[in-house]
Amino acid sequence: MTSAPLSAPRVPDSGTLHTCHPGDMEWLPWAMPGAYFKLLHADAASGRFTLMIKFEPGAQAPIHRHIGAVEGYMLEGGFHYRDDPEHPFNAGTYLWESDGAVHQPVSPNGAMMFAIFHGPVEGLDEGGNLTGRVGWKWHVDKWNAAGNNYVPTNLDATAPSESR
Repeated sequence: MTSAPLSAPRVPDSGTLHTCHPGDMEWLPWAMPGAYFKLLHADAASGRFTLMIKFEPGAQAPIHRHIGAVEGYMLEGGFHYRDDPEHPFNAGTYLWESDGAVHQPVSPNGAMMFAIFHGPVEGLDEGGNLTGRVGWKWHVDKWNAAGNNYVPTNLDATAPSESR
């Protein structure tokens, strides 16, 4: 059996590879008290965005609904849902929150996570009424208002209205 010779790895062209160094980035206040984010990536066409999120001890998210699914990996600490404190998501846990999920995370001791949002998140009041929405554009605008110069991928493509 003859195997094909191995070739040297190709360096991707600058249009297909996007990198950043989260350790060198500043934390910015997020959409909820006691939480901070670093914007790693945003795609204007799909509405997806990727964040590092840090929660202070005692942080409690408002009740919210996911318009797109969210994937998360807990790096430090943990959280649980307000109505299910017996099932925490601690460091080393991967989680998938389906689109349409409605919940209220609580982080008693603080946490840090890597999260991929497949669409925006809507804040809700106790009656289920919409109080706000954060998506890729909200994060890019907030990130750039802090002096960064981030340009999302596919900005020239038509973005779905629900992703803003």
